[in-house]
Order: sequence, then C-alpha cells, then structure tokens
Amino acid sequence: MVLSKYIWDLYKESKQGKETIDFFEYHNVFWNDVKVINKYNPIYGKWIEKRDYESIMQQIGDSSLDRNPNNFDFKTFAEVKKEFETCLDEGIYFIFDNDEKGYVIDPKDYQIFLNLHIVISFYFYAIAYEYTFPYLFTYRFFDLNKIADTFNIELPKLPKKSDYRARCMYYIELCEVFYKFRIENNLTPNELCAFLYDFAPNYVNKEKTEIFKPTQAWFIGGLISEEERLEEVKFWQANPETKKGDILVHYETSPISAITHIWRAQTDGVVDPFFYYYANSYIGDGIEIPYITLKELESDEYFSKHPLIRKKFQGVNGWAISNDDYSRLLKLIRSKGFDTAILPTLQAPEPPQGIELHNERDVEVNLLEYYLNQIGYFENKDFIRQLPIKAGRGNRIYPDYALHYDNKRGYEKAKILIEAKYHLKNNKEIEDAFKQARSYANLLESEKIILCDKFGLIIYLKKGSFDRYNYEKVYWNDLQNPDVYNKFVNILKK
Repeated sequence: MVLSKYIWDLYKESKQGKETIDFFEYHNVFWNDVKVINKYNPIYGKWIEKRDYESIMQQIGDSSLDRNPNNFDFKTFAEVKKEFETCLDEGIYFIFDNDEKGYVIDPKDYQIFLNLHIVISFYFYAIAYEYTFPYLFTYRFFDLNKIADTFNIELPKLPKKSDYRARCMYYIELCEVFYKFRIENNLTPNELCAFLYDFAPNYVNKEKTEIFKPTQAWFIGGLISEEERLEEVKFWQANPETKKGDILVHYETSPISAITHIWRAQTDGVVDPFFYYYANSYIGDGIEIPYITLKELESDEYFSKHPLIRKKFQGVNGWAISNDDYSRLLKLIRSKGFDTAILPTLQAPEPPQGIELHNERDVEVNLLEYYLNQIGYFENKDFIRQLPIKAGRGNRIYPDYALHYDNKRGYEKAKILIEAKYHLKNNKEIEDAFKQARSYANLLESEKIILCDKFGLIIYLKKGSFDRYNYEKVYWNDLQNPDVYNKFVNILKK
C-alpha cells in the first residue's frame, strides 16, 4: 500500500504525532543520540556505555571542523554519498598543527566503521539533515523489512557477509531510498523519522502467525542474561537459513558450558547487514532441559567424534544439526529422566510419491495444475499461464499463473498470483521469488500470492499489503488430509 495522506495528516495532528515529529527536530536530536536510542531502540540502548558513546560522538563531530572548517552545504544526495564514501575510505581524523592526522577511524577500517554505524548515522543526520536519517533499526531489521513490505518500499539489495565496505554503504543506500520516499510523500526530515520510528511500527500488521513443523535443527550459543530469562521472545544470532518453527538447541558458554534449552524459531532467519554476526532470528517457546555438559558430550561415543564438539563449540551459532545428531541428543536427555515427548521433533517433507518431478514444468503440470483441475479450475477458463502484463514503457512481464483473472488488454487483473519453481532451496530464493511475485501481484491487484515447488506451497494473504514474514505453508503430501485439502480449496476461492 502507499502512504495515505489522509491517515498521515490525522497522525500529524494527533498529540503523539506532534510530539514525535517535534522530538526528531534537528535541534532536539543534535548531541542527544543516547536519549533517542533509548527511546526508540531500547534493545540496543541497554548495551550502550553512555560515556564511551558520547566520547566517540564528540570526536567524530569535532573532527569534521578540521576536515571541513566551512561546514557542509550539500546541494544533492550525490554530494552526501560522496562525503560518506570519503569518510569510509579516507577515515575520520583530526588535523594537528604540523598537518599530521590523528585518526578516529582509520582509512578503510570497514569493520570499525560498521560497528559505529549508529553514531555515524547521527553524525550524518547532523551534517546532511535533508538527506539522511538516524539509523535505529539495529537488532530490528525484521521490523524495517515489515515497514518496507507494508508501504511497498523497495530496499536495496543486501550485501554479502564478507563485504564489510558494502555493509557500511548500505546505510547511505537506505538514506537514498527513504530520501526519495520522503520527497514523494512531501515529508520533512523529522516527519520521515516520525514515520519510521512511531507511525509505521504502529501501523504494520502485528498478527501472530502460525509456527510451522520444524524441518531443521540448529545449534545456537551464548550465555542467557538474567534479563533475557524473563523475556518470552529473545533476539539471537542464527543461521540465515533458519525457518520459522525450526528447532534451536542452545549451548550456554563458559562458565556453564552445557546445552541448557531447546527453543523454536519465531521468525525466519533475517540477514541484517549492520548486525556484526550478519543473521539473526527471534527465539521463543523455550524448554529448559537437564544440562548436557561439554564434558559429557566429549565422553559420549557419538558426540566425541562430532566436529563442533571437537572444536568445543567454537562457531556454534547457526551450526546445522543432523537428524542423527538430534536423535542422539534426545537419547542423552532421556537418560537423565526427562520426558522428551514434550520436546519438538524434526519433520522431513518429501515430494509426493510416484510423481516424476525433474524440473519446474513438472511441478506445474503434475502438482499445481493437477490440484487446480481436481478442485474444478481449468486453464483459459479459471486460470491462465504467462498472462502478459504491461510493466513500463514497451515492456511486458509474464507471471507463471493468474487465477480468477481478467485478461482484457490494459486492464489485466487476477485474484490470485501463483509462481512455480522446481525447488526453493533457501530463504534467499524464497525471498527473491516473493519479491518477483509481489511486483506482479501489485500490478494485477491480486489478493493472494502463492509460491510453490516440489515440496509444497507458501501462501501470502494481502492485508493492506503483502508481508514476507506472514504466510501459511502447505505440503503437497498434507493435501491427502481432508481438513488440509478443504482449507486449500477455500484459499483458492474467489
């Protein structure tokens, strides 16, 4: 959906809207970073040492007087981007009387620059107020994605984990995206901040979604603080391929040095370029188990040969657990008198038996079209393949399937948009397929998106907009169950 001027104007005139917009005025934010962070990102704020933060903030701010004594007067976004790259590649420094440089951040020290991305974002909000915004989505990239999905904002392509320069640059790329959004919607810089940190988070869909059967287990690691023990859902480093519902086996590091909990992933793994470890998830539904210590694992016949145990859990977060690993772990837990029946078990989705599936077209014909026909939907009557859609000047795109469609030239519509793949192997492929389908669905004014592969279907319902994290999952084999089949039939209705 687009930002409704009517709803936005109501927000601007509300008491909360006025207070938030005023809160992000330049003079209110300037040198008040910690206050702003604690208010709008308390998860990150609890890790800030105020004195250290303000010291580096002071150094970065004061150094700009040496590097640009006449102050900055940016006329275009390109000039802001150039200054950002200059800081990134040439460092941030003071100039002493003998013209020597004293570096706050060394040239091309991209990892340090990344670690300081929040204070640097506030610095750029101070020197380039019209073009940037203070970045407060650290540990909350999941929320930024939901905002982008809700308001049809296309975020920049995510950089690779190892490319620290590109990860630093992602901030200025976000600034460009939201600068354009601000201009298109006639927002002031502080109104953009109010939109990002108050209006939009309260507007996005917060409906809890189903936790799916676990298909994979992963190790995660780290001590659980007393504060975190009180939280029902926790932010944690995870493998980017984590899927909602996956099993997370928690090894608490020294001085505990033991497996202590079994959790379930509450969200898919999220790649966050500003998170040092790159990927995270939210974990919940925790079950504390009898501790399985590192020493016990090292003396166990099976685990003593396991590479992670031999490494003493170095690199534990996001380590994939095989079915044999998990089965052996359950056996060790049972040996301590614990009822493992309450623990989640792994499910192994399989493509339907007796069906030849070698490529995408096999999935379309032998699975998707088969079930569409069984329900009573037929090609060129109820659904159409490769419906031509005009997208831009002289260009046409062709979604795989449009169900309940109107193919009148120039007025094409479809209630349901379906994209078929042979195998959606990982979260990135699913997200790419979702984005592609969403672009088609927006043009066709579709109410539902379905992605399918040889294992099953992922179904997204439009609730104002399509949300990549809000979906249902149905495996082809589950359609043998009458209840699941009837639910699927209802999803495909007009």
